Amino acid sequence: MLSALPRTFVTIVEIGSITGAADELGLAKSAVSQNLKRLEQQLGVKLAVRTTRHLSLTPAGKRYYEKCKTLIALAKLAKTEMETFGATPSGPITITAPHALIAPVIAPAMAKVTARFPDLAPRVIADDKRLDLIAEGIDVSITVGKLPDSSLRSRRVGSLRDILCVAPALMADAPASDDPAFEDWVQSVPYVAHVREPASVEHHIPRLDGRKPARLRFQPGFRSNTIEAIAAFAREGLGVALLPDIAVLQDLKAGHLMHLCGSLKPETTSVHALHAYDTLPPKSVHETIDAIQAVFASCAP
Repeated sequence: MLSALPRTFVTIVEIGSITGAADELGLAKSAVSQNLKRLEQQLGVKLAVRTTRHLSLTPAGKRYYEKCKTLIALAKLAKTEMETFGATPSGPITITAPHALIAPVIAPAMAKVTARFPDLAPRVIADDKRLDLIAEGIDVSITVGKLPDSSLRSRRVGSLRDILCVAPALMADAPASDDPAFEDWVQSVPYVAHVREPASVEHHIPRLDGRKPARLRFQPGFRSNTIEAIAAFAREGLGVALLPDIAVLQDLKAGHLMHLCGSLKPETTSVHALHAYDTLPPKSVHETIDAIQAVFASCAP
């Protein structure tokens, strides 16, 4: 928006007199006249010729007035667009999330959001890497685990429970889950690992009875770069896999996979939504994060 002196000049021109402008602005006539003089001094040009009954613009004054009108119109348009932007989400929004969260969380969340706001145009990037929000033009990033140190705003939207899964066929020779030999047997079964895991995988998994976490070591037999592929290998009986509960919920319900319990309990990992909009995110971002959080809540055990 224009500063005080240009706004005074525009009002003088549109009202047609210094007296009328003073009434419109709620200022003394002398203050309005002085503001006009100060503006002319700042610009170094004469903007208007004033008589006791008439005010006319110089060529410079006419040009300056037209430029000021354009700025005022743009400011009003920007304000209107921002009000619309805040009230009714529309246009593109880019979300990134790990592959494993797309089907169980992001898809149903975006279905809810776009049903309410059909003019929204989501673009979803499935990537297990943490992408640069600014460089990639990302509005919302769903991140699992420890948050990076950054200036990004974060909000906890849910949590995942990492559980040891196995196909029921592999359990035929397993000791009873309360047998002290159970954990040794678990470590003897082939392990399906993510490609980012080391050659020898070690997990420290909490115990139900509060004792020191179990220290389980595995030698991977199969590797993949997505949770979906790891779950598929596990379903085929190719080994044990540590998988987020929300990604294998349907497999567990259908009996394609089962949770290796014993004295072990799932380890909980927080999930956050990140954005770079500081304290004033667009409503589209706010509504998207709300929907994702609601889906997580509906999946909670």
